Amino acid sequence: MLESFEEWFAIRNRNSDEDIWPGKLKFSEDAGITLEAVCHRAGRADSNAPCCDAGTITGYLDYQRPTTIIDPWVQSQGGGSSGLDTPVMRAKSRILASAVLKNIHMESSNEKCFTAMHMDMPSFSTWYAPQLVKTSNEHIKDSARALSVEIGGPTREEFLLKSKTNVIVQSFAAANEKGDETTITQRTFLTFEFPDAIDYSAVQNLIARVNSIFSFLLGHRMAHNPYRIKTTHTRKWNNQDEHITAELFFQPAFKSTTHHVNWNDAIFRRQDCALTPEDLLNAASDQPDAIFYLMNMVLLLENPEKLSASSFGELVGCIEDFDNMINRSGSSADVRSARRALRKIVKEYGRNDDLRALDELMRTQPNRVSLAERLDRLQASWSKSGFRGRIKASEITKIRNDVAHGRAVNLSPEDYQRIIWLQYDLCAISRFHIFRALGIQEQEIAAAFRRLGLRYGRYAPER
Repeated sequence: MLESFEEWFAIRNRNSDEDIWPGKLKFSEDAGITLEAVCHRAGRADSNAPCCDAGTITGYLDYQRPTTIIDPWVQSQGGGSSGLDTPVMRAKSRILASAVLKNIHMESSNEKCFTAMHMDMPSFSTWYAPQLVKTSNEHIKDSARALSVEIGGPTREEFLLKSKTNVIVQSFAAANEKGDETTITQRTFLTFEFPDAIDYSAVQNLIARVNSIFSFLLGHRMAHNPYRIKTTHTRKWNNQDEHITAELFFQPAFKSTTHHVNWNDAIFRRQDCALTPEDLLNAASDQPDAIFYLMNMVLLLENPEKLSASSFGELVGCIEDFDNMINRSGSSADVRSARRALRKIVKEYGRNDDLRALDELMRTQPNRVSLAERLDRLQASWSKSGFRGRIKASEITKIRNDVAHGRAVNLSPEDYQRIIWLQYDLCAISRFHIFRALGIQEQEIAAAFRRLGLRYGRYAPER
């Protein structure tokens, strides 16, 4: 898990060891990353806050460990009091950031210095489910039981993605003894070895996509652990240049404390569909952003922290983008031909004002599929595959339009109740289409919906 910490931090202003500012760095998943900095100005005319222009701030955590703060921005700054009892001039600032990278100084957020990444990712580990530990109980006389535990050896899988990234999946069983208790845990680690060094934005994008796809397959938002990232940076140790492995901490956009999901509460694990880790990790790289936005909105609204009309509007917008991704704009070729013919006639026989009026009219009436038509199109393929339930396109369109045009304040309690039911339907049909886009077969989707009968059973096809 991403454990909170609070440490002294020596700030290298403008990446210089000659200009050190004292500070305190705080990290937690809930509150994010905060750096409080102090500068004893002594008549200096420069900024009241450390320089954030390069997209990073470097320094020493606890005044000894090289550390980089990524995407910093100044929330507040100012001088202190000046008077008889406060003769020392100083400036104080509060800085927020998106991530902390321990062990290295990265002087630009665009630096391509990451060569491999080691993930202890709960979503992938739970989906992979290596099943190395098997238990059984045997009845013996006098109602006693004999427990048998079988522990398999470590496993390793290695393959090359389309992007030429080498992937290694390693699983093993670990024992932890505490007093008279012995806990056996199955661990799975995922390693990416990149063909060329990448920058931080590529690292961040890969983490988000991999966690989203496997969380979505499980049907639960999953937690993060710190990520270990091998870099091109070296440091001399025992007279040798050793490559440094950085540790990444960040505040997830979608927070969760779930590190494991039981088999009977997961939509898909590795054993439940024909897709391999290689298939899914290729999809994590190849699929467009629209599918990941929709995945995260579905995960958010299947178990929302609060009911929000605006979140419902965002879900509908993501569904529109997803439909556009798989079905394109849906504009009619006949309409395009008719418009060109009409414009040709007006240009030949009309006035310039007539032509301008026609062009303006066509701009305000774009030739594209409406939301209701998109929803009907998604519904048609859902129903054709035998899945039950119908989404009410007219109701969804009306509520979406009310929210988009600032009329959400006029929604009644009955409207909010309708939003709840409509969200269930939209999340189910979104899951069906996303699973198909990933390459999961309709029979496997139906079986998954039946396994989780309380959540999706009413949508599954009749046997």
